[in-house]
Amino acid sequence: MLWIHPLLQLAATGLAVYVLSLGWVRFQFNHFGKRGQFMWAGHVKLGKITHIMWMAGLVLGQYAVTREWGSNGVTGNHYIIGQMIMPCIAGGYITGVIMDRDKKRRRYMPLVHGVFNALALLLALAQVATGWLVIREFMLN
Repeated sequence: MLWIHPLLQLAATGLAVYVLSLGWVRFQFNHFGKRGQFMWAGHVKLGKITHIMWMAGLVLGQYAVTREWGSNGVTGNHYIIGQMIMPCIAGGYITGVIMDRDKKRRRYMPLVHGVFNALALLLALAQVATGWLVIREFMLN
């Protein structure tokens, strides 16, 4: 049960890197006028999958830690960063759904969407390091 969380989160984070690279094309067009083909449908579909995987992994991780060790706080910084990531995931998902449902030219909502998701990705990358410490100290000992 404990191994599902890190594997799911690692897969979601890898997918997030790809989804961000798809969105980067749109960012460059909106803010720098650089032309490129924005793979909109793929970005939306894979972005939703990434957000769902991240949230599912987060919930599974909290459940598994509470079940195995009694308290989520026992993982220290890994838990704290996980709490910081939640609003970023929610903000990225909500702004993405709004833009997908009401398709029109926008300048700033895609920027807000990108900031939420880029921050979530940076925090997720930090989670790789803190998660490795949790694995090493709690699961491999």
